[in-house]
Formats: sequence, structure tokens, C-alpha cells
Amino acid sequence: MPTINDELLHGQLQHHWAGASAGVHFFERAADTHGDPRVAAEIGRLATEVREDRESLRNIMLSVGATPSLVASVGARAGELVSRLKPNGRIVRRSPLTDVLELEALRTAVNGKQSGWELLRAVADHDGRLDPNHLDELLRRGKSQLSRLQELHLGVALDLIAGDGSSTRTEM
Repeated sequence: MPTINDELLHGQLQHHWAGASAGVHFFERAADTHGDPRVAAEIGRLATEVREDRESLRNIMLSVGATPSLVASVGARAGELVSRLKPNGRIVRRSPLTDVLELEALRTAVNGKQSGWELLRAVADHDGRLDPNHLDELLRRGKSQLSRLQELHLGVALDLIAGDGSSTRTEM
């Protein structure tokens, strides 16, 4: 059985904690600002799940002796705020593409989270502190989140690009 390098495991978990913290804020903001109320409601449901996933990550961290890093969380949050700056020339109004691009970014965030769960699931086979069944459930939930985000993304993008774009809000 391999020896677990706790220092590296803790570092990995702290990086994912930072990403999870930024992700929660990003999902909540996207739910509050999305132009289509139906899509916004679904993003809101996803935000609740992402917040619960972050709490699962916190519990996993504590189970292996890692602590969530406040510094990393603040840094990731700052990065998320900077990511809002777009070179589209729109300061007050949202670009019609904003809803599409935000959904793409949310998919990327969930993909990153899935990578973390996948690694932890593999480590669980060698580390009794990790619950493989719980990690399997987190992986299933992440897969569902990705599927829902893909459906939302394609619907919003097609409506904008190939439809009349009427369900996409263009002003804040």
C-alpha cells in the first residue's frame, strides 16, 4: 500500500478549497444576474449544490488533518472578481454574450471540481480516512451538474446565436 504524502494531499485540498470558494460566489452571482429567469433558477439550484459540495470538501479536509486556507480563498475570490472585467467595451451594460460565457465558465469550474473528486476517489483506495462511497456520490452529482450546465449553455447559446435572442438580458 502506498504511503500518502499528507503535505501534498493537504496542498491539493487547499487549492481545491480556494477554487470551491470562488466557485460558490461565481454560481451565486450568475444566478442573480442571468437574463433568463428559468436559467437563473436552475443556476441557483446548482449554486446550492456547489455550496454543499464545498462543505463536503471542508469535511474531507478536516478528516485528513488539512485546514481550509483563508488566504487562498481570498486570492481565488479576487481572481473571480478580476475575471468579470471583459474587453467588450461595456461598462454599465452586459454583453449579450455574457450569459453564454458565464455558463461556459461555470462548466469549467465544475470540471475542475470533478478532477479533484476523481483524485480523492483514487486516493481513497489507499487511505482509510477518505470515504469512497461519499466520493462516488460527489462524482455522480458533479456529472449531473455538468450535464445540466451543458443543456443550459447550449440552450442559451442557440437562442442567442441562432434564434431571436429574446430571452437573453442585455442590460444590468
